[in-house]
Amino acid sequence: MAFHMQGTNAISRQLPVCIWGSPGIGKTELVQSFARERSIPLTVVHPAQFEEMGDLLGMPFSQEGKTHWAPPSWVPTEPGPGILLLDDLNRADARILNGLMSLLQTGGLASWSLPPFWWIVATANPEELAYSVTPLDDAIAGRMQHIRMKFDRNSWFTWASTQRLDIRGLGFIHHFPHLLPETISPRQAAQFLALMAIIPSSDHDRMRLLATSMLPPDWVERLMTWITLDQPDWLTPERFLTMEQPMTALQSLREKLTPEQALSTKLALLDGITPLIKEPANLSARSSQNIIELLADPQINGNLVLAFLHHQPASSPLHEAVLNSSLVRQKIL
Repeated sequence: MAFHMQGTNAISRQLPVCIWGSPGIGKTELVQSFARERSIPLTVVHPAQFEEMGDLLGMPFSQEGKTHWAPPSWVPTEPGPGILLLDDLNRADARILNGLMSLLQTGGLASWSLPPFWWIVATANPEELAYSVTPLDDAIAGRMQHIRMKFDRNSWFTWASTQRLDIRGLGFIHHFPHLLPETISPRQAAQFLALMAIIPSSDHDRMRLLATSMLPPDWVERLMTWITLDQPDWLTPERFLTMEQPMTALQSLREKLTPEQALSTKLALLDGITPLIKEPANLSARSSQNIIELLADPQINGNLVLAFLHHQPASSPLHEAVLNSSLVRQKIL
């Protein structure tokens, strides 16, 4: 984000910026950090909270036979440079958005104007992702510059490492990349890890309650297994495919977990392995053998084996490996 503080062109100085991105990606935090690092005054307003034009214009009053306006208390009055942040702009009602057009165009409304060198920044959620938003027509969108903000895992983990977040949970999210941001947003992840940090690993009841309240159901058991086994590397599908002794890992599951937890972990492994072996020609002999060891496990029944094989191409070496394994072959015959 770049602001030309010393620019002389009034249009370029006042042209607002709209930052687009999915919820929880850090749009607001980006603007707050920018202002904080430069000691710039920042005023944050949420247009979605405005119900009528009076929330924008202020209150009218009579003086010397004329109607005047008392601007809302949030309107900045100190000299710039400063930033007025219209947070979640397209969550506002269409009537409020129309009322903001003059502010976006000129930096002011009929009743008040921003002080010199104040910039308008807005945040918005993408319209194409089925969020509850009000579409911005060309008359509104054309009054702003537009920036698309995308999630970057490395940047998020760099930021997360500076926060007071749970190291166990950070390891869990790092080793299961499909969780963030596809399943939960970066903001949800940070909130969850902040709460997780105050729960000891031994308190499984509270940890499960927290996980159940903030994670999708199929991720709860994965987290509990991760904590119970103290973050073993082999829990990731990628690691399991290359292990030298997969039977040792499966034996550890039987010894340290309840049968229900052990089965849930094995199903999670199968689920995670499926998208990793889309190209049968690239499946190594080691990976193929490890998968057969997993399919041969007593808890994996014939229906589960068939369901797994159903997602594999006919050319996959796994089909032949299954026929060569008496333990697995007996399950499906």
